[in-house]
Amino acid sequence: MARVNPESDLTRRLIDEGARILAEEGPAALSLRKLAAAAGVSTMPVYTLFGDKQALLAAMHRDGFRRLRARLDQVQPTGEPLADLGRLGLAYRESALAGPHLYRLMFGGATAGFDPDTVGAEAADDAYRPLVDAVAAAMAASALRPGDPERVALHLWSVAHGMVSLELNRQLPEIGAAEDLYLAALTYAITPFLPE
Repeated sequence: MARVNPESDLTRRLIDEGARILAEEGPAALSLRKLAAAAGVSTMPVYTLFGDKQALLAAMHRDGFRRLRARLDQVQPTGEPLADLGRLGLAYRESALAGPHLYRLMFGGATAGFDPDTVGAEAADDAYRPLVDAVAAAMAASALRPGDPERVALHLWSVAHGMVSLELNRQLPEIGAAEDLYLAALTYAITPFLPE
């Protein structure tokens, strides 16, 4: 299996270009040769980095979640747990909008037959951790009712994911600006967990 350095500028450029091809032309159009041509590089570095199409997809999947985690890590706790949760929600949306092609691959449906490898599953779980930790911090500060932080985080993540997916697919109803609708959905999602 080829070794991919996610920090390499070339790797990042190829991952972005691969995601673009996947989104705009479909899974059948994505090949390492086409990727090399689209990125303006020879095939040798592409085959050296990825080896085959499945490894390319796996690298794209992992990198998407690593980018999401990096964006969430930029949200530093402020001592206002509910505001911190809101800022994490906004960071999630910003990450998705910055890389919509990778976002679709990260959450399935972009290519039939692609299953993330173990490292990809770990990267996905790692990207989820900041939300679980922020929910736990909000519970510890009594900003949220006591409960299972994992279950509350899953609820919030599901709402954020649903709203972002609707926005990316241009399926939001025309009842307001996308960011306003997103923030309202996050507010509605957290309301049942607020203290009485």
